[in-house]
Amino acid sequence: MRRLILAPLFCPILLGQAGPYQRQTVDQGAALRGRQLYTQHCINCHGALAKGTENGPDLIRSPLVLRDRLGNEIGPALKKLPGHKTDLTNAQVVDITNFLKDQIESTAKNRNADRPPNVLTGNADAGRAYFNGAGGCTKCHSATGDLAGISRKFKDAVDLQQRMIFPRQTKPTQVKVTPAGGATVMGQLVRIDDFNVSLRDAAGQYHEWSRTPDVRVDVDDPLAAHPALLDVYTDKDIHDLVRYLESLP
Repeated sequence: MRRLILAPLFCPILLGQAGPYQRQTVDQGAALRGRQLYTQHCINCHGALAKGTENGPDLIRSPLVLRDRLGNEIGPALKKLPGHKTDLTNAQVVDITNFLKDQIESTAKNRNADRPPNVLTGNADAGRAYFNGAGGCTKCHSATGDLAGISRKFKDAVDLQQRMIFPRQTKPTQVKVTPAGGATVMGQLVRIDDFNVSLRDAAGQYHEWSRTPDVRVDVDDPLAAHPALLDVYTDKDIHDLVRYLESLP
């Protein structure tokens, strides 16, 4: 009898609680910040639409991402999965979560979700001017040389944009490390961050140092100009450049 009386009392409380599958409300400001972080750290493996590539899985349909609420699933996963950035702050993880949730919502609303967005919205003439001027692209590239016919190589403009922003490494990055009072060691870069640097020399020997103030590190990265541009060019510059590259015969 007591059970019959208590059940009606507790049901309204249970029904009023947020369930585990209630959608996370997207903070658009956080999603915008998250997009920038995603572009820097995730796009190369998971793609411009977060729908995966040959190097990384689809995050839009990931059960882990779908379950995530403000980083409670993504944060711990980033610290465990090899090859992922492990030093993001909790606030940055929340921003990425908001971006991914926003992508999920956009995909759900798009009846043609398998069709990539139109990235050819820029101005080819403005892209040519940026390519030859402020972008500094002609220091390494030529519209009639290495980039001739690039639109035929990348028939999908989304892939062309992604490869422009994050080109694949074709030559190993070289590094020179000079410890205080020690001999300089040169070789192929294995890993570098704010705390450590490691390389393999010409003989294949592995070397590693802590990046203390008395250790000099000189990196020769042939693609260094591309990540440097992330802090320089605007969305308009990117769209103009893609439109220009797509127009090259």
